[in-house]
Amino acid sequence: MMDQNILMEEEKEDKRVYKLSVWWLEHRASFRRLGYGLFILFDAVLLLFVSWTMIDSFIIGYTHEERSLSQMIASGQADLRAYTVSHAADPLISQDVQVFPIGNSRYDFYTQVANPNKDWWVEFDYQFVFDAGHTEVTHGFLLPEQQKPFVSLAVTSQTSTQTGTIVFTNMMWHRIDHKVIPDYQKWQSDRLNFFIDSPTYTKETAFENNEIGRTSFRVTNKTVYAYFDPVFYVLLKRGVSVVGVSRVTIESIGSDEEKEISLNWFGSLPNVSSVEVVPDVNLFDPGIYQRPEGKSSIDARTVPLNP
Repeated sequence: MMDQNILMEEEKEDKRVYKLSVWWLEHRASFRRLGYGLFILFDAVLLLFVSWTMIDSFIIGYTHEERSLSQMIASGQADLRAYTVSHAADPLISQDVQVFPIGNSRYDFYTQVANPNKDWWVEFDYQFVFDAGHTEVTHGFLLPEQQKPFVSLAVTSQTSTQTGTIVFTNMMWHRIDHKVIPDYQKWQSDRLNFFIDSPTYTKETAFENNEIGRTSFRVTNKTVYAYFDPVFYVLLKRGVSVVGVSRVTIESIGSDEEKEISLNWFGSLPNVSSVEVVPDVNLFDPGIYQRPEGKSSIDARTVPLNP
């Protein structure tokens, strides 16, 4: 009886599989046509979408898109210009040029120029221009937030000269890299620490009873650096007014070295109440630094002891 039930169950399963197989064979072609139709419909929708997008972009909305793009570019350029202007270096500030006659149709030109920027230093060429001509072109520089004299000495002019202007060309700005120099003010003070002691001005009688002026001062390099060709501007003052200018360059000065410097003044000598000396060193020029020189010594550990 049990065997007969098992056979009946197997017959039912075989019958169900048979019916499914017959149904699939009868409808297989319909499913294939349905799949083809769905695939064609998807391609048609996709083609329509791409066609509409291209028509809308290049025909219907092209003018609007071009106008929007132009507005975006213009807006971006304006923002870029505003950012550039806000972060650019401010121009140099120069005082009126003073002209000092020194006799024999020669003149000294002097002015003060300031760099108001704390993150920029600048190199440039400059010359003084006056009615009868101009001085030679000279290379100059200004460190961040530095103000110093600019001069052109013993310029010959056959016509009387009382005024002039300073002209800058070939300006090249350099931004301070705060990753390399985090604290610029300390970096500068460590390298530009010159002590000027006892600047004096005297008038002396030279040969043939001609009177000359003499300025003397002592300078001490308080830094750990040694320099080639440091420059010192010497300003003669009457009260707060500058009445004479000169410039002296020394060959070198070592660390903690003291030097006595003297220079003479010829021609028309002004009345002077004080002397100001301004040191001038381009700290960003590697050529001005002297290489440290070590001194050989005897290692006591290698010296044999006397018996």
